[in-house]
Amino acid sequence: MDKADGFLTGGGELGALMRARNWSTSPLGSPQTWPQSLRSVVGLMLGSKFPMFVAWGPELSFLYNDAYAEVLGAKHPAALGARFFDIWSEIWPDISPLIDAAMAGEATYREDLPLRMRRRGFDEDTWFTFSYSPVRDESGEVSGMFCACHETTDRILAQRREAAETDRQRRMFEQAPGFICTLQAPEHVFNFVNHAYERLFGARNYVGRSARDCFPELEGQGFFELLDQVYASGRRHIAHGAQIRLRATPDGPEEDRILDFIYEPMSDPTGKVIGIFCEGHDVTETHRAQQAVRESEEDYRCAAELNPQVAWTAAPDGQLDRVAPRWREWTGTSGLDSTYAEGLHPDDVQRTFDVWGASVATGEPYDIVHRVRRLNGEHRWIRSRAFPRRNDQGQIVRWYGSTEDIHEQQVAEDHLRLMVLELNHRVKNSLATVQSIAVQTLRGAESSAEAREALLGRITALAAAHDILTREQWDGAGVGEVAHGVLDALTGDRDRLRVSGPVVRLDAKMALSLSMAFYELGSNALKYGALSGAQGQVTLDWTVEAHQLRLTWTEQRGPPVAQPTRRGFGSRLLERGLAAELAGEVRLRFDPGGLICTIRAALPEPAAIAP
Repeated sequence: MDKADGFLTGGGELGALMRARNWSTSPLGSPQTWPQSLRSVVGLMLGSKFPMFVAWGPELSFLYNDAYAEVLGAKHPAALGARFFDIWSEIWPDISPLIDAAMAGEATYREDLPLRMRRRGFDEDTWFTFSYSPVRDESGEVSGMFCACHETTDRILAQRREAAETDRQRRMFEQAPGFICTLQAPEHVFNFVNHAYERLFGARNYVGRSARDCFPELEGQGFFELLDQVYASGRRHIAHGAQIRLRATPDGPEEDRILDFIYEPMSDPTGKVIGIFCEGHDVTETHRAQQAVRESEEDYRCAAELNPQVAWTAAPDGQLDRVAPRWREWTGTSGLDSTYAEGLHPDDVQRTFDVWGASVATGEPYDIVHRVRRLNGEHRWIRSRAFPRRNDQGQIVRWYGSTEDIHEQQVAEDHLRLMVLELNHRVKNSLATVQSIAVQTLRGAESSAEAREALLGRITALAAAHDILTREQWDGAGVGEVAHGVLDALTGDRDRLRVSGPVVRLDAKMALSLSMAFYELGSNALKYGALSGAQGQVTLDWTVEAHQLRLTWTEQRGPPVAQPTRRGFGSRLLERGLAAELAGEVRLRFDPGGLICTIRAALPEPAAIAP
């Protein structure tokens, strides 16, 4: 390499491309003739790992480094030496004012500029931070421009996703039935409260103010100290039935309320606590109702006995001491002592006692779904719940529980989950079918209009079959029903299709496959065959022999038929795809009097067949 080309030494792939390129046809000419100003900036650019390019001369011929080749995508390496405009014509309206400014001697800088680029064969939204700087030649005139850039697309999209998620969570929190707020540590300054919070505690201009400033009446009630404790320890605090004295308005009278709430520490990526999330409910009325029940034990017992649920109570240590008689009606056991386990499904006994033991040990409410063994040997799903009653010192003095039969609900939920899984399976299969249809249609179409018409028709045929199967709860469909459904959607003229054959119920897979076959045959008949004229007629008949369906499509009184010179997608779908789907045979006979298609397919066992 000549010493004059030494500035191209190294530079990775682009350095090699520049050294190997024949520059004789380029407006730039041979690198040996480039001015020193261009040589210097190109040498700097090739030695950098940062995306850079140089546009030089009246044509703004384009030179760039390896890092910028990633920005060009599929436009590399054709962009090397090409005109700036030819490379980035799609964003020229956005960048040409900046280029003009640089060529006029004015450097420019843009941060996160949105540009809609076409660098991989399709339009995509991108964002870039870059600067355009004028480059002067030896005479002092601006002969080119230099750009250093950084693509910020990933960061912008991530910020947008994060902002959308934050907005979604904020809307969700604002509409939540329970009161929610977030506090910034360490002063516990409000930065969010939802509508339920303002309804309960009043409008106090929370955001930007500390909890102590907003709630002076809470001083001495322990809530500020709890916030400090959660912030210092990083451990959540859960409160049930916490008594609080507060004012509905800043100047209003104090009133007693009872709250269930949680203080949850919020941490940054390093684990440092930066705030506290609070969520809870006003349970004052619930607490008062429970108090009224405790004050009238006799009334409670009467109501419990008449309730369809099984009511029960337990000592603070978890020992059952009273179970409603309905438990005996269900299981034949009293439910006391060890007999309680005898009334449960064997697989649920240990789990039930483990959950109950954990509630007794922690004082947390008891809630479990398990199974009970009925007298007739049937096992049914039940839900058991219990809550502790505490004295003024916070000690548990009694457990109050109830058990209800939720068998139908549980079975329905299990069935729903099964249905969702089945629906997911069917949707995936349908999407795979549509994808295959689209790929094959677009591959064989000679024009976009033809592709659009064929694709819409084939998807319409598939939709018609889906409608039939949906009406039948995907239990199958008849041959004639599928044929009429597809051809009605195609022509709207049922009278021109004569159907004859025994009642044969096809399974869903075979019905969908035949629907596509009927569409291809009907579409072809409308364009070229019997249905293209007013007198044409189509006969569809079938027979069943040895659990094999033999179906014949015959076209009559149409224009003369000739053997096609090439096989289109429809013919390939029938002769190859359909035959493979049905594990059978498909034959097309181009008789001068009309097309005849014969389909043979094995029917699933057992098939519903009637004369």
